[in-house]
Amino acid sequence: MKIWIRRNKFKFLALTLVALLVSVYLITAGGLWALSRMAESTHSPPDTTEVTSKEINKMRLIDNGMASLYQRLHLIHGAKKTIELEFFIYDIDQASRLLTQALVERAHQGVKIRLLVDFSAPVFQLKPAYAHFMKSHGIEVRYYNTSAIYRIVSSQHRSHRKLLIVDDESLVTGGRNIANDYFDLGETYNFLDSDIEVRGPITKSVVNSFNLYWNSDLTTNSDSYALTKKPVIQQQVASFLETNEKDSATLSKINDVGAKNYAAGIDRECNDLTFVTDLPGHNESSRKVFNTIVKTLSEAKNEIWAESPYFIMKNGGLEILQDLHNRKVSLSVLTNSLYSTDASYAVAALYLNENQLAATGLSLYAFRGEAVEGHSSHSEGRWGTHAKRAVIDSKTVMIGTYNIDPRSANLNSELLFVCRNNPELAADMRASIAKRFKHSNRIIAKGQIQADESILANSSLTDLIKFAILLPLSNLFDFLL
Repeated sequence: MKIWIRRNKFKFLALTLVALLVSVYLITAGGLWALSRMAESTHSPPDTTEVTSKEINKMRLIDNGMASLYQRLHLIHGAKKTIELEFFIYDIDQASRLLTQALVERAHQGVKIRLLVDFSAPVFQLKPAYAHFMKSHGIEVRYYNTSAIYRIVSSQHRSHRKLLIVDDESLVTGGRNIANDYFDLGETYNFLDSDIEVRGPITKSVVNSFNLYWNSDLTTNSDSYALTKKPVIQQQVASFLETNEKDSATLSKINDVGAKNYAAGIDRECNDLTFVTDLPGHNESSRKVFNTIVKTLSEAKNEIWAESPYFIMKNGGLEILQDLHNRKVSLSVLTNSLYSTDASYAVAALYLNENQLAATGLSLYAFRGEAVEGHSSHSEGRWGTHAKRAVIDSKTVMIGTYNIDPRSANLNSELLFVCRNNPELAADMRASIAKRFKHSNRIIAKGQIQADESILANSSLTDLIKFAILLPLSNLFDFLL
């Protein structure tokens, strides 16, 4: 009798859990659909979301994390009039502290500085106390989409854009946020990422896109939040601008190793450069970046090399891959394994989708999580790819903030640069991707699954258990991944 009661209790709990998951799924999916329809009826896109420049713009690929931080600091120190920054993540750590200290120094010299940070609850760290402190030093801070996490629908839309713009002349964009692990400074985990530095006329169009987000109805001034009076918080904020011995040692390394790696890069001239950005807000008409990617892929004739930290393809994306295969365009994609990823749910969704991917004829590689030549960190910890880029027919490059997943396609605001007819820049990017391919395992080769177990290689028992738990959830909530 007792066993029967316990079994019924367990059955009741299991059914309750399933009902809860289904309810959340229906509320979220239905809410996003309604929000999309409502936004479409009220939103008219401006013409500045897609701009093509036929003038010469100089571009330089920056693969090394320390080189990227070096050049960002260099550009900030040289700013004379304005600095605009926009990021999905702005951590409170050494990398952000060094960058903020450089910003404060320029603000004290009269440079106008604006910083826009997404308010995504799972990753948000630049709390109002820090924003108030930064404003007291001349840096204006705003937050994008402060909708609370319990508002399941509206909180799903995020700005995933990443920008540093100086004097309307130079900019850096790509996959990197502001945190240690994007600049080879992480103690246990670092990202193999990729940025592009752009100098030229198109920069002014990018500034216009920044202003579009800065002045959006979804943007909130940090002044609207009360300043905390807790002594502990005030002490933490005040110490944010204090340089310690560790900072000095890191700066010395950045000015040595970072400078050398940056100098090893080459400026390329692009006279057919397109910049495209999604619009603020979640609606179908704002999906400019996805449409540009589809159009650019349709121009491919022979081969595509692509790199994305998360690779989750649904029906629309699979149709695009199938079209490439039908046109005999070879596609090779590098993404993360379970060991190298920072998002186990993405690998779970990929694992469930391997047969469908294989049917499109692509070749898929999973990064092993080991260090790659030209990258060094504070430790011997894991590495994961985080670049968002592609090379098409050895002459066209795409690079930006867009991940190949449903979230970038349907929920996030993203940006993208496309440089056409530039074999030199394409060769730079292809050589970089090829170097990372050498540190990966081939999972699918030309439509045949070869070693799908390799995607789980070297993972800990804890990660494997978490992966198994995430498999059904990733399948149910894949539109939010």
